[in-house]
Amino acid sequence: MKSSIKQFAVIGLGRFGRSVCEELCSAGAEVLAIDINEERVKGVSSIAANAIVANCTNEETAQELKLEEYDMVMVAIGSDVNASILTTLVVKELGAKNVWVKANDKFHAKILQKIGADHVILPERDMGIRVARKMLDRRVFDFHDIGSGLAISEIVIALKNMGKKLGDLSLCKDPDMKVLAIKRGPEIIDSPEYDTTLEMGDILFIVGPQDIMAHKIKSM
Repeated sequence: MKSSIKQFAVIGLGRFGRSVCEELCSAGAEVLAIDINEERVKGVSSIAANAIVANCTNEETAQELKLEEYDMVMVAIGSDVNASILTTLVVKELGAKNVWVKANDKFHAKILQKIGADHVILPERDMGIRVARKMLDRRVFDFHDIGSGLAISEIVIALKNMGKKLGDLSLCKDPDMKVLAIKRGPEIIDSPEYDTTLEMGDILFIVGPQDIMAHKIKSM
């Protein structure tokens, strides 16, 4: 039986990757930390569940890590763009379910998107902690008032609701609430069925009475 603790792999332990790793670990997630630099690996060995020296541009090496078994893989390789692109390609081809990648610029980001990265991040300096919180925490966007006490809101599915069915959410059990669509990466799922399995990072577009919506969201 698979553990209920979410499992993450972080490849690249520079400033960004290390801060992501630290934040995930502090939130109770199980983290595999990977880098080709032994000193960087030693630096997170006391907090990560596993910390290893490995070159994930090598397909055989990456295959041994069984990254396809993790809930999410973060490729946080810094200035070596070629290594970042090749690692992303290898990890995706090995069947990793949800791959987030740090990009250095828009050109790098476009390449990552074309080779199948599920989410590309263009971070400012020291953005690692904020990105990790986005990965872990429920994030609610502003309510958009559409009159008559109704509002539309966007909610990001967080770690705790990952793997649940849409109909399991309390807000979906209220007849006054309606899920209009789910945005999953570039895909839009229009009028989703309640047996749709939720993935972390899904954005729900919901309409309903604003007061009821606010209460339901707080209870998620």
